[in-house]
Order: sequence, then structure tokens, then C-alpha cells
Amino acid sequence: MEAIADALVYAVSYINCRSLEDHESQYDDGDVGALESIAGCLVNATPAEQDALAAAAERALAAEKASPRPRPEFVEDYSRWMHDLFGDEWEGKRRVATPEV
Repeated sequence: MEAIADALVYAVSYINCRSLEDHESQYDDGDVGALESIAGCLVNATPAEQDALAAAAERALAAEKASPRPRPEFVEDYSRWMHDLFGDEWEGKRRVATPEV
């Protein structure tokens, strides 16, 4: 599952970062469709699958920061990857504790 999570994190970040031009979002219809489809598939991700994605985003962020020339747009995207895909349940790449009812 680790390799699949790594690939998915990179693919989503690549689409996100590819759309940036002069720090303004420039998504084309194909990018939007791809991201919406990926998000739709991930709606039913199990907690274990979400944890695998969070770990992959963490690895990607660490690797990007350790590279000789880290790309700021990738550092930013990897930093907020889980929150962008799963919303308020996540803060950055960390699951937010939900209060017990």
C-alpha cells in the first residue's frame, strides 16, 4: 500500500503544482476533472488508508525539503495534502482529534 500511497500523493501534488503560474491557479478542465475524480474515489477511504496517505505525504515533504533545491510549491502542497483532500478532519497532515459524543 505504501507505493500506491506515494504515487497518489505525488500525482495529486503534481497536478496541483502544475496548475500554478505566477502564484495564480490556472487549472484546466482536465486537471479539475482528475482532482474531482480522485477526491470522489477517496471519500470512502478507510482510516488505515488515510493514515497511509498521510504517511506518504510526510515522506514526500521530507524528501522535497531534503533535496538540493526544494520546490516551494511542492513543500506547500505536501504540507497541506491531507487537509486539502479530506477537509477539517485533518490539520495539515495530522488527523484532528474528534471529541467523543
